[in-house]
Amino acid sequence: MQATLEDFFKALRGSDLKISLNAQIDAARAVELVGWSDRTLLKSALGTTLAKTTADRALYDEAFDRFFRFSSFENMAAQDPPDQDQDKQTATGSGGPGGCQGSGGQALSQLLMSGDSAALAKRMQEAAREVGLTDIWFFTQKGFYTQKIQQAMGLELLDREISDAKRQTLAPERAKALELARKKLFVEVRNFVERKLALFGTAPTRQLHDDFLQSQKLSNIEKRDFARMHVIVSKIAKRLAERHSRRKKKRVRGQLDFRKTLRKNAAYDGVMFETFWRSKVVDRPRVVAICDVSGSVRQYARFLLLFLHSLGEQVSDLRSFAFTNHLVEVSDTFESLPVEQAVDKVMQAVGGSGTDYGQTLLDIEAQLLDDIDRRTTVLILGDARNNRGQAHAEVMQLLYQRARRVIWLNPEPVSFWGLGDSEMKRYAPYCHIARECNSLAHLESTLDALLRTHSASA
Repeated sequence: MQATLEDFFKALRGSDLKISLNAQIDAARAVELVGWSDRTLLKSALGTTLAKTTADRALYDEAFDRFFRFSSFENMAAQDPPDQDQDKQTATGSGGPGGCQGSGGQALSQLLMSGDSAALAKRMQEAAREVGLTDIWFFTQKGFYTQKIQQAMGLELLDREISDAKRQTLAPERAKALELARKKLFVEVRNFVERKLALFGTAPTRQLHDDFLQSQKLSNIEKRDFARMHVIVSKIAKRLAERHSRRKKKRVRGQLDFRKTLRKNAAYDGVMFETFWRSKVVDRPRVVAICDVSGSVRQYARFLLLFLHSLGEQVSDLRSFAFTNHLVEVSDTFESLPVEQAVDKVMQAVGGSGTDYGQTLLDIEAQLLDDIDRRTTVLILGDARNNRGQAHAEVMQLLYQRARRVIWLNPEPVSFWGLGDSEMKRYAPYCHIARECNSLAHLESTLDALLRTHSASA
């Protein structure tokens, strides 16, 4: 009973539903009260303790229906044993009592030939637990677990019986029947393993894929993974926001103001009934993001903009610009549309042939320089490849002198800076930070450092 419940908890985690230890304890108590026999009551009781939100409830319902499923070996015989309570069998389909009675010490061949679907299902569930099927993560493990479960069910003895029947000239029909039953056994076990892989392996497999996407060069991310990347960016941004929000809440309290505290409590003979703290102004960063959206770095700009605009209130004033050969402000697009849609619109709207960093810097001088002060962080994303045009590095020098920080994120390796038409070595001396940045992990560490520095200096 406890093993079945623990397997169910693992199935819920595999479905991306996070359940706390307290919720698991409450669920175990609920099962003690309602029992396993009534499927509807069991589902309701477990759902009340394990699903806290509407989204959680949807995940829970799907996982419950897939976990407590009784459909194996349904077609092993023309007629199943009578008087089977379907709901009761379903609720106990992963090893609970009630639906899989009667396998006892019977040989596998006897169960297969009798067509006792309940006993066969029970035998398979026991074998699955014996070989640790709940640890299945990858589709490459399907064959391994299919074979291990069959062996645990008694496949070796079945194969010997088939061999003996073949040698007996008077029992050809039995040999054929056993071989057919063996094939059906394989199909049933394989289907069972595939269902469990979908149940237990979804979240771990997705996490591995997410880890892979975070370490991949953003230029190599395929379109089919964009939706998942947007989800990952949203999660990371939320994590960063929560982390730095906690830091700011701690810092905003400040230090004890002894003078004010003593003065205000003079009426109480010096007993400090009320305490007063020195307050600190929390300085959220003002950021000007300037992104090259030409073909070579388009993907990097997409995810930087997505990242920045997902940080919400952690960046008090964010202005976004995109360019190929002229600077275009795109802040209004992000104010009027959801972040994902705004990114797509910017990528489509801002374009042009031939990247011109020199002209873009002149545009920055004309449009932006007066708005940049010691509270502003200028964040530039681009490869600094200027098609042999004028570099106008003097504008970078002006930015360096006026801004709090100038950060340049270059998708190319440092060894490529200055080669060919790259002007990076002329721009880098006028950057407080210039670093290689070509993956989601790089973006996260950069923005984490940006928020941390502002929090520390507040």
